[in-house]
Amino acid sequence: MEITVVYIISQIITIAYFGVLTLSYLLQDRLKILITNLIAHIGQTVSMAMLNGYTGAAMSLIMTIRDLVLLIQERRKLKGKKISEKFDLMVLIVTVLAVILLTVFTYDGFLSLMSVIATLITTISLWQKNVKMYKILGIIAGILWLIYNAFIMSIMGIILESILLIASIIGYIRDSKKEKHMGEVK
Repeated sequence: MEITVVYIISQIITIAYFGVLTLSYLLQDRLKILITNLIAHIGQTVSMAMLNGYTGAAMSLIMTIRDLVLLIQERRKLKGKKISEKFDLMVLIVTVLAVILLTVFTYDGFLSLMSVIATLITTISLWQKNVKMYKILGIIAGILWLIYNAFIMSIMGIILESILLIASIIGYIRDSKKEKHMGEVK
């Protein structure tokens, strides 16, 4: 690994997008989670492309588009407009097909598949529309992204993915305790 200006810039971008992504695991509101994910995935796409992690960059691009679609749907829902389950399913299918297609073109060995599996897990968790499920599956996806960051030799990615993983575990535990407490109060 050579430390170049491009590498340093990619690491600065990595720090910024991880800050935003970590926030998403601590939020309760689905709309805010989607907004923070959208911002973070734009940064992630750029950073991974700069590191020649093209499978990860492709997955990040898909996640950016996915987050935008989910954000639009969530805003429509908040305005009282019904979201067609058929359309929702079609978007999910197109997302999965895009993941498969881009994986074919960017495949760079077994470890590059960690970003693919993480993207699919996160996509499924967001389609559940359940914040708790998002956080549980976020832990699994975090482990896979940690492996991928090691594969593309992103030092800040490794460090910050570890922090994000801890944040997602804390968010999950905090929500579980809150749920348990609410159950005891009833």
